[in-house]
Amino acid sequence: MKKRLLFLPAALFFCCCAAAAGRDARALAEELLQINGTRQALEATVEASLRQLGSAPDDPTRPAVERFVRKCFAFDALKGELAGLYLKNYTTDELRALIAFYRTPLGQKKAQADARIGAALSEITNRRFSEGLPELQKELKAAASSATAK
Repeated sequence: MKKRLLFLPAALFFCCCAAAAGRDARALAEELLQINGTRQALEATVEASLRQLGSAPDDPTRPAVERFVRKCFAFDALKGELAGLYLKNYTTDELRALIAFYRTPLGQKKAQADARIGAALSEITNRRFSEGLPELQKELKAAASSATAK
């Protein structure tokens, strides 16, 4: 019985240490998200996506779409999932090293450039999708016609 009683405090101690380490790692991942420009990149991507919608400012549906996009793709809405991705791909030591890099002048320059590059990439992919949509629709229509003819 005494062995079990001694084991319980030790198990609780290790569980608490593991939980604290998990919190520390999450805090590091969230710090990296703050310092590496992820917030700015997401904000720029949201703005680029809204510009690509192209609806007129007086379109009655525009405010609802804008609210939806801003709510679902805002940094605060995605932060937890993004931190989880960093935790799956980096060790805590690697997170610390990345944070140290992003604190350098080159790291800050990269963070700022990544936001601009991300917004530009969003615009490019949206434009290319819009340009290719008629061709896709034509192919889908042909495939549907072929399937119904069989």
